[in-house]
Amino acid sequence: MTAVTRKKSALALAAALLALAAPLTLSGQASAASVSSWDKVAQCESGGDWSIVSRGSIPYYGGLQFDQSTWLAYGGSQYAQYANRATKQQQILIAEKVLAKQGPGAWPNCHGPLVGDHADPYPATTSYPDPASLAGGTLVKSPNGPSVKVMIGGAGVPVAGSDIAPDGYDLGRIVLVDDAAFNSLPTTPPAGTVVHDMAGGAARYVVVAGAALPVSGADWTSGGYNSRPDMGVPTAWLQNAAASGLPTGLVVMDQSGADASRYVVINGSALPISGTEWTANGYDQRMLMGVPGDWLRAAAARPLPNGTVVMDQNGTDPSRYVMVNGSALPISGTEWTANGYANASLMGVPGRWLAGAVARQLANGTVVKNVSGTDPSVYVMAGGMAVQLSGADYTGLGYDKRPLVGVPGTWEASAAGKAAPSDGTLLLSPDSSTVWQVVGGGNKKALAASDFGPGKLDLNDVVSVPTALTTKLPTTTR
Repeated sequence: MTAVTRKKSALALAAALLALAAPLTLSGQASAASVSSWDKVAQCESGGDWSIVSRGSIPYYGGLQFDQSTWLAYGGSQYAQYANRATKQQQILIAEKVLAKQGPGAWPNCHGPLVGDHADPYPATTSYPDPASLAGGTLVKSPNGPSVKVMIGGAGVPVAGSDIAPDGYDLGRIVLVDDAAFNSLPTTPPAGTVVHDMAGGAARYVVVAGAALPVSGADWTSGGYNSRPDMGVPTAWLQNAAASGLPTGLVVMDQSGADASRYVVINGSALPISGTEWTANGYDQRMLMGVPGDWLRAAAARPLPNGTVVMDQNGTDPSRYVMVNGSALPISGTEWTANGYANASLMGVPGRWLAGAVARQLANGTVVKNVSGTDPSVYVMAGGMAVQLSGADYTGLGYDKRPLVGVPGTWEASAAGKAAPSDGTLLLSPDSSTVWQVVGGGNKKALAASDFGPGKLDLNDVVSVPTALTTKLPTTTR
């Protein structure tokens, strides 16, 4: 009701009479109304002021102008002694009771918005269980989407359509959970969770930083994985997680403790961290994750991928390097930008490991070419020397069947300028069946068949080179 007209509604009837009288009816009488309709009634009755008290011969309270007896008769005291002290929602809830009993005529001058409106202003929300409280293996979905997840350690691991039959999931046992709760579920089980393929198989994995790392038979007991719950997970998810690598920068250790060293993961490789670097480089400030020992040994033996650009983590060595077949090749300042190395991700690595990679000769038989393309020549590595190959050598010696690796031009020029391969390098040229060993700082010595075999030299270490190289090396018998 408006304060101007002062024509009070049927809310002014005594509570006792309200209980006995038949409800007043209007065409299209409502038994409920939307919040927007109640807002319009309040605008008409009180100017939309939900805390107003209209003084007169009888005071009226709140946005919908209740008299005190009506407010109390319909249970308003459960919220507040007077309507104007209750919230908007609480006033509307009491008004809904009045509307159901008396109809829109209870607000004779402002009932228009209520006619024909049958919406529930505050529909009861369905109560759904907290997914985190559900047992592992429970299938869940939201009421408003087709996706299904399975609860594993508080996470909701996605279930693909292809998983349903082979993994034996019973869609008749799905538990509905709230939309927001469903969508906010982490999709990866907690680190350290032991999992297996729900479809079967003996392989076991441990979840670490979102990846599933294989647990060998030896690690199963030595790493204590046999004492943890073993959870079945969807096949598709497990395949993806097993193919995922640990994130670069993660610090790891052997879960069993057999290897006391600490490692940092860089592009799938595990690089050892020295005791000094552990604190000096801030690795001790990162989360340390236990991983299966067999997996760690394989990762430690795995060279960084070719093309990985690295630097000393602590900055003691300001140079930048590119990884090629396990060796770290220096990049000059000009090449840093001209050859596009500046556009690659720069990885900080332990300094001691980097020093070893810098000192490591590029593997014999590696075929290289200046990455800038300014030098069209192709070279083969032999004892740290880049030996130039002619077109005939490239195909005749079979190097066209090997990967051609781009290297910094400055480094290549330095390697090509060496007078001879390092001592101990085994060479074979097409002009002879003799295998030569480089000795004495650039001489060559012929080897016999008896020099090869178990515990001796290995023919697999022989590098095929152009005849021009073996010809220029002096022969010695010493």
